[in-house]
Amino acid sequence: MPFTFRHPTVDDAEMLLDWRTRPEITRFMFTDLEQDIAGQREWLRRCEGRQDFVHFINQWRGKPIGYLSFAGIDRVNRRCTPGIYEILEPKERYIAAFTHSFVLDYAFYRLGMHKVCYEIMEGNENFIKAKPLHGVRSVGILRDHVFKYGRFHDVHVFEITEPEWAAQKRLFPRDKTLAAFPT
Repeated sequence: MPFTFRHPTVDDAEMLLDWRTRPEITRFMFTDLEQDIAGQREWLRRCEGRQDFVHFINQWRGKPIGYLSFAGIDRVNRRCTPGIYEILEPKERYIAAFTHSFVLDYAFYRLGMHKVCYEIMEGNENFIKAKPLHGVRSVGILRDHVFKYGRFHDVHVFEITEPEWAAQKRLFPRDKTLAAFPT
């Protein structure tokens, strides 16, 4: 399988901070980060052992290409919110569509979630358009939900449940998608 995922370490702080502060990435994030490598290292340390959050470096053919997180992991109500961004050359951008299967398989079959909820900031049109193509339904728009760049922004909300995901045609066998993650 060309995708693999690994846990980030403090040695990844500089790379992650570079990615996260790139204009093409940060413009769709709910918050902005300062160029603070010590703060990034500390954040990575604090993430270790959290029960409500897990994250990974996404690798394509052994090369780090992005970041994946599962936030708000609620083990009682069995839901979470994934976040992903990838740093790809224009000729590589097609591979981003394939990460969807990995994200949902991990959420449902490794984390044991029943529902996955996406929150996508307005303007991220490619991601907003892609969700329904992957069988993820729009459940609404949170108006003026994020204040950034001197104004409020809407947030599009999407969701999918495990039975809905299980009924979809698979691009990759589940054992392959789950094997791409550390145990």
